[in-house]
Order: sequence, then C-alpha cells, then structure tokens
Amino acid sequence: MKYIVISEANTASKNIGLFILEKSLPKDTKIIKTKHGVLELETDLQKIKPKDAEIVIVASTHKSEAKIPMLNAHFTGNFGDDVSHGGSPRNLSIAPALYQRTAVLEYAKLQAADGRLKGYQVGIEATHHGPTLDLPILFVEVGSSEEQWNDMVACEAAAKVIMKLVSVEPKKAPIIVGFGGGHYCPQFTKKLFDDGFAFGHICPKYAADSLSEDVILQLVNKTLPMPEKVFVEHKGLSGEQRKNIISVLENHKIMWEKV
Repeated sequence: MKYIVISEANTASKNIGLFILEKSLPKDTKIIKTKHGVLELETDLQKIKPKDAEIVIVASTHKSEAKIPMLNAHFTGNFGDDVSHGGSPRNLSIAPALYQRTAVLEYAKLQAADGRLKGYQVGIEATHHGPTLDLPILFVEVGSSEEQWNDMVACEAAAKVIMKLVSVEPKKAPIIVGFGGGHYCPQFTKKLFDDGFAFGHICPKYAADSLSEDVILQLVNKTLPMPEKVFVEHKGLSGEQRKNIISVLENHKIMWEKV
C-alpha cells in the first residue's frame, strides 16, 4: 500500500490535502488524516505494518529562517541524540530513494510549465527530524514561510507531485548515499538533476561529528533500494569526519567515492 498523510495542524499539509481529497486515488493508496503535527506522527503511523507499506508520503510545510521559497523533498531521521524535532535518537526511517528523485523531478517539470512557480527553489534536503520508524517515509514540502504555505499554486503543485508518486512506479536510477555538504545538498542535488542519480539518506557536515558506526551503516542499510555506492564529499567534510566515515565504510566493504 501507498499512504498519504495529511495533517490538519500543518498549514501547507492542509492546503495540499484540499487538492488531493478531490482526486480519485489508486486502489492501493490510502489517506491518513490526522490532527497531530507532522513531527508527531508516530501514533498514526505505528498502525501501518512495515511489510504492507511501499511508501508513506507526508504533505508538509518546510520552514527556515531565510524564508526562501522552496519545493522540496527529504527523508527522516536523527543522526545524534537531539530529538527536539521528533523521533528517537540515532535512528533513521527507511529512505525510498527513487520516490524522492521522482518527486523533485516532477516539481521541476511543474515549475518549468508554470511561471507562477518561477521564484521557488526545487531540490532535496539532508535527512532530518522525526518520525523515525521502520517505514519508507518521504516528506513532500512547500516552504519556507506562511506566504508560501498559503500559496495555493505551490500547494497544488505539491499535490500533483504526490499524485504522481502514488500513480506511477518510479523509474530506475543508480542509488547513492551521501555524506557531507550543507543542509540543502547542492552538490548532490546537481548530481540528481544532471547525472541521473537517486539519493537515499544524506548526512550533512553539521551532523557528521556525532556519527556512530551504527548510524553510518543505517544510512546505507535503510536506503531503499540498497545503494550501489556512497558519495563522500571531500570539501564538504572535515578531515576527521571523512576519516571516521571512510573507516567504517571500508571495514564493511562498502563501495565509496570521493566527490
């Protein structure tokens, strides 16, 4: 089954849901409407059996202090002990890489066809916040402030992206896990668009100091499908961070490449 989560407590989610709820859904798709915030979905999602879930898509706001208009997608998880934004410490959800790639490519296609979306930045984000469950979870977002959350053109675009995800099987692509760089993954986003890669979990530089061996392996093992290799940013990590990550990868015979 494919699941679409719509939160009545989240402005963009509620607005995106208005467009989704008027559509006919495929038979293998269910909508979960909740009054919980998007970072408090454990109770709602724990009812889903992992073996029954192909993907769980959460319609959501994206929020940032810079308030840059964004149309983006990302996976969930906590690399360290900070759980102030939901989930459990040092735990990642499953990252359905091909679905994320499909989402941002569709966002870009819609943006190219509609000049009203011209001011938005389209891309992926590093893995962050909860929920952290043994489920393939993808957040599809509109950001980064009230103005964009209430932009019905952007929210309709998000709804179209979500409908694409539940209606069409994603095209195959080389699966990659990423380490390094900033939160908005500029190098990895470029490789997604220009080189055809699909990215699973990505750990940015700011979170790499706290990486344990277990969490490094989770980035790989909880990416779906299993990644072909790992990209390690050379300039996007400190020397100590690179050393720690590469040591774990090589000890477990995981292919990696410096980018």
